[in-house]
Amino acid sequence: MNTLQRRSFPVAALGLLVLLAAGPAATSRGQVAAVPVVADQTADQAWSDLATKTYDQRDQLMTGVNRLSARLDDQIRALKAKRAGMTTDVKDWDFDMKDVEECRSLLTSRISDLKQTNTQDTYLAARDKVGEAWIAAEAAVDKMHTTVTS
Repeated sequence: MNTLQRRSFPVAALGLLVLLAAGPAATSRGQVAAVPVVADQTADQAWSDLATKTYDQRDQLMTGVNRLSARLDDQIRALKAKRAGMTTDVKDWDFDMKDVEECRSLLTSRISDLKQTNTQDTYLAARDKVGEAWIAAEAAVDKMHTTVTS
C-alpha cells in the first residue's frame, strides 16, 4: 500500500476529536455537550478538488491550499489541547505528534515553493508536491487518532 494512501474517517471522528480535546468539562452527568458538526471532506476529497487546477487557475489553487493549511492548523491545535490534559502514556503520542509537526513543516515548505513558480511545468510539479505533503499530513493526523494514551 502506498504510504500516501490512507483510510478516511467519518465526520464523527472529527466531532470525537473536538470532544476529547474539550476534556472532562464537555460532559455533565453522562451527557455529552453539544459539539457542532462541521461538514468535512477526507484529505483525498479535499485535495482532489484542487489537484486539477491549471497554471491559469493558480490563484484558486492558492486559496484552496491556504484553506487546507488552516484546517491542518486547527487539527494540530485540537491535538495539542488534548495533549495538555494527558498525564500518563504520552511517549507514543509525542512520537506520533512529532510526525504531524514534520508533515506540517513539509506542507508549509511546499506551499512556499508553489508560490514561487512562474512557469506551467514548475507549477504542475510544485502543485503535485503540495498534494503529496497534504495527504501525508492528514495521514499523520489520522494516525494520532489510533495512538493509545491515558
